[in-house]
Amino acid sequence: MRAEKEPELKASADEIIRVYAPTGDDAELTSQILSHGRRVEVESSLEQLCDALSSGAGAVIVAEEALLPLTEHCLLDAMSGQPSWSDLPVIILTSALSVSRPMNDAVVALCAGANVILMERPLHPVTLVAAVESALRARRRQYQVRDYLNDRERAEERVRQAQKMEAVGQLAGGVAHEVNNMMTAVIGFGELALRRLGDQEGVRSDVEEMVKAGYRAAAITQQLLAFSRQQVRQPKVLQVEQVVCDLSKLLRRLLGADLELELRLPAGLGAIRADRNQLEQVLINLTMNARDAMRPGGKLGISGEMIQLDESFRRHHGLEIFRPGPYLLLAVSDTGSGMDTAVQERAFDPFFTTKPVGKGTGLGLSSVYGIVKQSDGYIWLYSEPEIGTTFKIYLPIVQVAAASEAPVPPARNGHETILVAEDEDLVRRLIRSVLEERGYRVLEAMNGVDALRVLAAHSDPIDALLTDTVMPRMGGLELARRARAQFPRLPVLFMSGYAGDDIRDRGLLEPGVPFVQKPFSPNVLAERVRWLLDGTPASPPGLEAHVPNQVSVLDTKGRMG
Repeated sequence: MRAEKEPELKASADEIIRVYAPTGDDAELTSQILSHGRRVEVESSLEQLCDALSSGAGAVIVAEEALLPLTEHCLLDAMSGQPSWSDLPVIILTSALSVSRPMNDAVVALCAGANVILMERPLHPVTLVAAVESALRARRRQYQVRDYLNDRERAEERVRQAQKMEAVGQLAGGVAHEVNNMMTAVIGFGELALRRLGDQEGVRSDVEEMVKAGYRAAAITQQLLAFSRQQVRQPKVLQVEQVVCDLSKLLRRLLGADLELELRLPAGLGAIRADRNQLEQVLINLTMNARDAMRPGGKLGISGEMIQLDESFRRHHGLEIFRPGPYLLLAVSDTGSGMDTAVQERAFDPFFTTKPVGKGTGLGLSSVYGIVKQSDGYIWLYSEPEIGTTFKIYLPIVQVAAASEAPVPPARNGHETILVAEDEDLVRRLIRSVLEERGYRVLEAMNGVDALRVLAAHSDPIDALLTDTVMPRMGGLELARRARAQFPRLPVLFMSGYAGDDIRDRGLLEPGVPFVQKPFSPNVLAERVRWLLDGTPASPPGLEAHVPNQVSVLDTKGRMG
């Protein structure tokens, strides 16, 4: 059996041997014997000794005559007030005892209430050193227990935080489903109304505001999904400097005229694979946080560089899961008020905000954290009060060139017959209006069972099935299976207000199926239906290359790509 090295004491105060012997030369003698390789401090009074114990101690040595009746209470109080892991050794220097000279009451009380070692004088150096070393070894073990308990408490706190995030994430998924259904109707009917209103300026501006509000509500839903890491992603190969440059006008408008934006992004930064909308959301959220923290004349800087992350980075940040290699470091720094340590520790918590009521949702930084983690990256926060804050985001570089995207042509009108299965009346009516306006014939069903009845009763061919994933009686996946058992070549486009992880966890869809996320606009819906009717490639990998923006293919992990 291999011998283990004796653990070192954690802090210098924990090594101290505190001595109180006010009469004779016991204090001086004890200090001389123990001073070699040890820290010894001689206290001038019992009260000073008790005060010093709050700073830490490895052992206490006190002379019997210093413990007078009614004065030992402070030492007893210190012993009884120790944390559960602590049992501080107390060595009491006594004189020879006899029947005629029993131990005084103060010593008896300490023996009953503390970890006491009695040593008779005169002291032998070897005996004293052995007793002190034995006490220090016991004390070291106590510190090990302390560290173990602290580590366990931190681990339990991390588990509680993870459970809280999971619970809020599940709530976010349910909220997203309902809100996205409603926003599909608000945005869709609003845009239909705008096309029909023409130049009726007064009414038109009101409807435009209604549509904007719908998009803002949808954006809040996306923030909820982002911090819970359930947002549907559409990752593409991106050049970050181009994304930031394209977004710079909006960022300057968000900052206002009295704040400066400085970009330091050299050309030729490595390409990353990320969702462009999510990356823009990260920059917008960090910009708005910086704006609220800065005074007039402040500066926000966005910089980028390529770096190599290795094992030292993992050890420095205590990462359990880490992939070394080239990364793009995107730093966002401001000259604002900064954060103290307590705020930094909670900065990424959902719904945590230091802003006044009504000024912030507490989702900005938590959604940033969720997006970065979804993108297989890391984010770290550095801040000092009254100096400023820097967020460092590390995103893995991909060794492929950014592909140029061909513009998506406007959706052609059609004449085909589309079966729409959707349990939400408003959404179903919207889809019918959008498709009929473009020449399609639309059949409606309120759920999967109703849709199968329509399929059986309809004599003419049905060219495509557009179905929600979650419906009463029969969901979209089972409907598609049964419909394709009768019509194997029937194209199916799934839609849902649920997010990617919910779709996977609930078993709502299989990998490789075409999917469109609610809320969607009328134009987006028309494009997706036309894309579906014009021919679906046979294999999911080929499908991804032809999917227009916002149509995704569900991968095996429930993510959208």
